Amino acid sequence: MFSKSWQLRLSSLRPTVNRATDAYPKGDNRGLTLIEGLVAIAVIGISLSVMSPMIILSVASRVQSQRAEQAFQVAQAEVDRIKLIVDRGDYDANTLNIAPTPAAVQSLKDPADQIAVPAPKNINNTQYSTTADSARSIDVNNDGDDDFAVQIFKTVGSTTSTGVPVAFDLGVRVYRADVVGVGKTLGVDQASLRLTNDEGESATRPLANIYTSIIKSGTERSLCDYHNFINSVNGTTVSTPSECD
Repeated sequence: MFSKSWQLRLSSLRPTVNRATDAYPKGDNRGLTLIEGLVAIAVIGISLSVMSPMIILSVASRVQSQRAEQAFQVAQAEVDRIKLIVDRGDYDANTLNIAPTPAAVQSLKDPADQIAVPAPKNINNTQYSTTADSARSIDVNNDGDDDFAVQIFKTVGSTTSTGVPVAFDLGVRVYRADVVGVGKTLGVDQASLRLTNDEGESATRPLANIYTSIIKSGTERSLCDYHNFINSVNGTTVSTPSECD
């Protein structure tokens, strides 16, 4: 008697399900329908198709900027190396080993004189070239593959009585190694950095250009050498300093 009354009381507390209208009890999570799933997939696909070009453009531009920064560091390192050699004085006309500019080029300050030195046509993997047609390969990350090709050249400038260069204009160009010596027509103007989804101007132009003057300093002849260099570059006959008499 007691058990029957207790069962009746429990049954009155249970929720009732109208099987004609409710397929599932209230509160049950039914998930997405097939149509809702297809709509979600379509929205994701459209979003990816819109964003993909922007992602590719961003990655390509970032790689190009990083490569240009490395090229500039390579060019600056070459300038510093040559400055150190000249300041130390432990060199002669042969061991400096830099390609000369055309005889008519007295200075590299003028863009027209910079253009007069053509782009390199091949890569020398073992040493710096004494001809402007050749560039030296540089492996930045030591992975066995050439990353850059460095072209270095100088004007005659001012020399000592024995023909040792002590003041001259120096030019350093850094190209991608894979574009030199493969039949491409290369330019000499520095490649501009801009948003791109491909190689951009780096496929035909140098990534870094540096044109500067190298003057041997720290000697009693430094002022005289600089004076002679300025006169030769500008074609002037400025009075010789008294120290040089």
